[in-house]
Parts: sequence; structure tokens; C-alpha cells
Amino acid sequence: MPVTLVPATEVAAFLPAVADVGGQVFTRAPWREPYAQARAVAARLRADAARPGFVLAVAMAGEELVGFAYGHRCSALAVTAGCPRGADFTLKELGVLPDFRGQGIGAALHDRVLSASGGGPWWLATHPAATAALGLYRRRGWQAVAAQPAATSRLIMRKTRHIDPAQTVFAMR
Repeated sequence: MPVTLVPATEVAAFLPAVADVGGQVFTRAPWREPYAQARAVAARLRADAARPGFVLAVAMAGEELVGFAYGHRCSALAVTAGCPRGADFTLKELGVLPDFRGQGIGAALHDRVLSASGGGPWWLATHPAATAALGLYRRRGWQAVAAQPAATSRLIMRKTRHIDPAQTVFAMR
């Protein structure tokens, strides 16, 4: 199952499928977002595609989008965590359809986006009860640096270790 990068100029073609994945992923525990809000990931993706350093990776099973991850240059999480601004990259979203989890797709998406990011430090925010996501992030060197109030239920994580693209494997297990 290939994981490929999508140029910002081609993001529009993936928005309906990203909305569908969001609707299946972010309505479940621990996020439990209302369906319309979960599908709004596509609107955020469309807006973020114009930001500096934008990177989108998708995983396809034939013609079906089964997972995506994206990010861009952004110091907002660094500031929220009380760290100085810099040339950092934020991994904004990562989602894999439930039926395709456990196959290394999330790891491949993660690695592909970070490898194409142009360097770190890297930031992300996730739900503190997202155990599968937290396991993936911790195995890849992320560390929790701050928690936001319970109302937002976000754990901010940071990664500083460089990823060598020559040693990164993008193929599924």
C-alpha cells in the first residue's frame, strides 16, 4: 500500500476522502467529535495547504484513501508549550481508517511527512487518551511537554531528533 506525498496544488482532489476518513476516525473514542466537526478536518487541510512548509502524505488502497497525515511550518504549539519560536514544523493531523490500523500505515504516514518537512523541531497535539497514537509517537521519539486544559483535551508533544530519509522505510509491513 503506497504512501505518497501530495503537492498543495492537488489537495482539493483529496478533500472529500479526507472528510470521510475524519468522519470515521475522529467520531470514535477518545475524540468523540460530532460527525460534522470530525469531517471538518478537510476544511482545515484546505486552509493549511497555503501555509509555508505544507506537507501532505496519503495512503491509498487502490482508489480508496485509507489514511492521511499533514503538517506545516508553525510556531503556535512551541509558544503554547512555553518554548521559543523557531523554524519548527507542526504535525497537524494523522488519521487511518479503523479497518486499516495495525498495518504500519500510521507510522509510514508519520515518517513520510516528517522526512519531507525540512527539519525540526517538530510539534504535535493529540488527545491524552489516544493510546495507539501515543504509542506510535513515543516509539518515534516524541516527548510530552505540556497539557492544555481539560476542555481542549490536548497533550502537546515535541520531537527534536533528526530523521534520516535514507533510513526511513515507507513500505507497509
